[in-house]
Amino acid sequence: MDIIQRIEKVSAAMESLSAELKELKLAASKADPSGSGSEFSAGSGLDKQVAMIAGYLVLSPGMQEDELLNTLLACAMTVVKAEGAAVTIYDENKKMLVFRAAVGIVADRLVGSEIPVMNSQHGIAFRTRQVIATTPMYKAIDERLGQDYRNVLAAPLIVNDEAIGTLGAVNKISEDHFTPQDIEAYSSFAQLAAHIIRQRFRESSLKQMLAGKPVEVPEEFSGMSIMPGDKDLLEIIDNVAAIGRTSPELLALCKKLTGAIAAIAL
Repeated sequence: MDIIQRIEKVSAAMESLSAELKELKLAASKADPSGSGSEFSAGSGLDKQVAMIAGYLVLSPGMQEDELLNTLLACAMTVVKAEGAAVTIYDENKKMLVFRAAVGIVADRLVGSEIPVMNSQHGIAFRTRQVIATTPMYKAIDERLGQDYRNVLAAPLIVNDEAIGTLGAVNKISEDHFTPQDIEAYSSFAQLAAHIIRQRFRESSLKQMLAGKPVEVPEEFSGMSIMPGDKDLLEIIDNVAAIGRTSPELLALCKKLTGAIAAIAL
């Protein structure tokens, strides 16, 4: 999808949103300002639904157990014919890249390991935003895990035009080096992985909001920041929920409005 198509998509969504807002405003102006005494019962029912959603999100997996992300890693590893694949996320507090998910060789022991931003292939990919394929520079993980990494492929994860980590592969099977085709493929896998991680970050923010807590950045996303657009969306969701609590007769319109907002956010 090119930039013109994206602009047209947003324009169409904005037109739909504008129509939904007008309909909601008209319905609200006709509604009983007192809420016909139904605020308590409607709010009580909606609060139960919100509590159920919050509870469901609490059970959602971290990156290490994320089935979608691990499936992507397995696919990426297979496509480039590697022995292992992993995701690192930059930890703002430690100033290090931390392995948050992995498949293949020593995957269970790799998660949680840290790698420097300087003097490592993952660090170079993170800093330059370029896909890197070469022999390892940083050997401390090899020594700690007792695993020999012959070659490394690392692609940057870009979210909102900011590098947040890397997608890596190790040990090209039956060959000495990763190929230009591997580099091209991994660039595409990195784009998809970044999108998944961004959505998980959004879910984490929504979970906190639904639980009535201040929205803070969890440890596993410590290199990411809540973007103004995401803050605005959370505020819109909160306001739409408030309308539903006080005016249950507007719930159907709120649902349509949420759909229009989602179309712009995607």
